Amino acid sequence: MSTYFRLTATLLLTALPSLASALGERDIAALISLRPSVLKVEASDARGNVGVGTGVAVAPGVIATACHVTARASTLRVVSNGERMQVSSQRAMVARDLCLLEVPGAAQVPPVPLRDTPLKPGEELVALGYILGAAPRVSNGTVLRLHAHDGAQVIQSTTPFTSGASGGGMFDRDGRLVGLMTFKFRAGTDNQFSVPVAWIAEALKLPPGPEVAPLDGRPFWDAPEPALPAFLQTLRLEAEGRWADLERLARDWIAGDQRNASAWHALGRAQAGRGIDATAAFARADALESNNPVFISDLAVAQYRTNDQAAFASARARLERIAPTAVEALDARVNACAGGASTMC
Repeated sequence: MSTYFRLTATLLLTALPSLASALGERDIAALISLRPSVLKVEASDARGNVGVGTGVAVAPGVIATACHVTARASTLRVVSNGERMQVSSQRAMVARDLCLLEVPGAAQVPPVPLRDTPLKPGEELVALGYILGAAPRVSNGTVLRLHAHDGAQVIQSTTPFTSGASGGGMFDRDGRLVGLMTFKFRAGTDNQFSVPVAWIAEALKLPPGPEVAPLDGRPFWDAPEPALPAFLQTLRLEAEGRWADLERLARDWIAGDQRNASAWHALGRAQAGRGIDATAAFARADALESNNPVFISDLAVAQYRTNDQAAFASARARLERIAPTAVEALDARVNACAGGASTMC
């Protein structure tokens, strides 16, 4: 298992004593409406060890979860309202970390609607999963970035989760499934990732899978560094401060696709890490993918560092219109810059 990316198991919640005090009315409503469709998954291996994850009903008798939850299992069950139901077979897309479990006894569990329109950075999200096998819990956040991979877009969000909620549902504010919580990067914040609902839609078209047995292969996020998707390589290189390597990767990425906004953004991050003016690279990323709060924030900081106050004010105002919750973080970065905290602010 990669030391940089780890699987999820538990959805983080505020430490307030009661659910009602910890969550807003919209989150409580989401919990009530979606809870019947979000199930606990129990994975037993040949030695009798039992791991717990989460699954989401996506069709009658079909539960979607993360393959790393079921990877070592010789027996699988899902639990709904205290009733344990046997999994008869599973459709495994191990590289995508997506498994569909066929559960005849769960035919009456209501499937959730699958969103079939694109997500946008800044959209609100609601996450639902289990905590250490207890009742499902809810958390919220926003779409931070969308990363193209294997024909769809992996979701990076500010919605917090940790070990225990693997395979849990990521929903939009209309209660439509947009992805499954899957992994997080070990360094920094806001590095939570969910696999996209488009992969679930594809998997539902496949024939039923074989009987439950341990799976071969490893997910895309757990590959050796050279085989990781570029967006994950950039996170690793940035976390290690390997700015020259990050710049080489970004320039190779750009050479292969001049219109890839993430590649230009990675170049900007490498340049900023080295103390070089990154305004042009960030501006190019912003031009290719406008209304991305991350790109706008980094561009604004670069403009601030070069004393272009008019451009900074314009970028900040644009960010406030698109993602008001991101402005506070931008202001904190600028204050850090003013105090000489670091080149990355």
